[in-house]
Amino acid sequence: MLVSEVAQGREAILPGASGDRQQHGEVGMDLIEALARHAEATPHRVVHAWRGQQLTFGDLARRSDDLALRLVAEEVEAGRPIVVYGHKQPEMLVGFLGCVKAGHPYIPVDSSTPGARVQAIIEASRASHLVAVEAAEVKSVKILPVDGPSPSGQGKPQPVAKDDPFYVIYTSGSTGTPKGVQISRRSISNFVGWPLGLLPPMPADGHVFLNQAPFSFDLSVYELSMGLASGGRIHSVDRDHIARLPELFDDLAGSGVTVWISTPSFADLCLASAAFSKDLLPELRTFLFCGETLSRETVEELNRRFPQAKVFNTYGPTESTVAVTAVECDREVLARHEVLPVGVAREGTVIHILDPEGNPVPEGEMGEIVIVGDTVSLGYLGEPELTAQKFTVIDGQPAYRTGDAGRMDGGMLHFGGRLDFQVKLHGYRIEIEDIEANLRRLPGVLHAAVLPVSKNDGPISHLHTFIQVAELPASPLRHTLGLRTSLKEYLPDYMIPKTFSYLEAMPLTANGKVDRAVLRDQL
Repeated sequence: MLVSEVAQGREAILPGASGDRQQHGEVGMDLIEALARHAEATPHRVVHAWRGQQLTFGDLARRSDDLALRLVAEEVEAGRPIVVYGHKQPEMLVGFLGCVKAGHPYIPVDSSTPGARVQAIIEASRASHLVAVEAAEVKSVKILPVDGPSPSGQGKPQPVAKDDPFYVIYTSGSTGTPKGVQISRRSISNFVGWPLGLLPPMPADGHVFLNQAPFSFDLSVYELSMGLASGGRIHSVDRDHIARLPELFDDLAGSGVTVWISTPSFADLCLASAAFSKDLLPELRTFLFCGETLSRETVEELNRRFPQAKVFNTYGPTESTVAVTAVECDREVLARHEVLPVGVAREGTVIHILDPEGNPVPEGEMGEIVIVGDTVSLGYLGEPELTAQKFTVIDGQPAYRTGDAGRMDGGMLHFGGRLDFQVKLHGYRIEIEDIEANLRRLPGVLHAAVLPVSKNDGPISHLHTFIQVAELPASPLRHTLGLRTSLKEYLPDYMIPKTFSYLEAMPLTANGKVDRAVLRDQL
């Protein structure tokens, strides 16, 4: 089924883009209902592919129905979340949809997650059951295989209600205990039509969406929701692919990917190879980035390698359902902005910039980004005090205090880094991401990560930067002196890192972001 067949046909000019008018998808595109439609209309169309394994819409509908019946037979407490454990297998989608069809939000947990953290998630969520796509060594839950014989005599499962949690994604908590972000069925339905509206007209056999992020990272909700809603295909690459670029490119060469969704760091990793170009992905028409700062250097290189594709920068925390702003990084945007903006708000979202007392700041001034609208989370599972701290109501709409700094310029949001990602060095307050952005402007710098250094948990003594380069310098000292001299054109002396290290590849987390913990171990 084409998007146009389920859309209301609302048109919107994409602010920050070329000015072309495109069709939006319908705002309310319910994923459970969409799956049923596609399973009936195109049962043999592939919805998910991974390492040669394929899952069709018809099989996904049938197998998730069977799992829902088995979960009903388990008599799981109403509304209690269920863990779905595995990696990128097609059965993960069966687990997700089976849970919500049975009336339970799913908790995606990647099999790369350390066992202690998996157990912490189980205990924090009070989950009583785990659907195992891969073997899981856990305690205090009943483990069910994703497929099994259907029980007899069961009534029809009741799916999660529109305003109840559809999924719970666990993110890092400041106390060291993961916190579960609850996203409702209505919120994901409200979200999905917006990114579909950013895409060019859909091919006859549907868009093919790249899935780079693990399903336990909310960036993956981009491609999962768009694939299910539009009748497209989700093409997953896994952690082993990512660790070996030749193997990754072999997989991508036959994928037919039309929509690339990833963190900027993952694209930078691919751009380190000349093979990453339109010859590798001739059908690619759209890049959607989220989760990290997107540099203009990355965009310019993508424009050179993929002249047929548009590049979108998007922004949003897990607590507001993936993303809430977008901008096409076209020539006009690149010409006007040295540091790329993150876009204008989607319909249904209002962005406020507030001071520490909760008052609006003047246009153009930096403050905390507060997101208001119809995709804001229900709060943190089992954490009422933390929910009360971070979530509120503004003008009758749910609102989330992001902890991110930002400013507005004529409706365009500019991201200013984390409010808690500042360091104080010799009395100066410094934004780490400001230094990294300016380092990436320098010739030969493919990527940069800056870490504060202190002794025995004392005050910060200096800043150290890790620089990704195409080839390690023959004389690191001379190279460092050159970079420090060049950096003085953009930054005051107190912001220039004291020490430098050089890497041919930046370590990435399973989510595709720079792994600062690994870098810290190298200090």
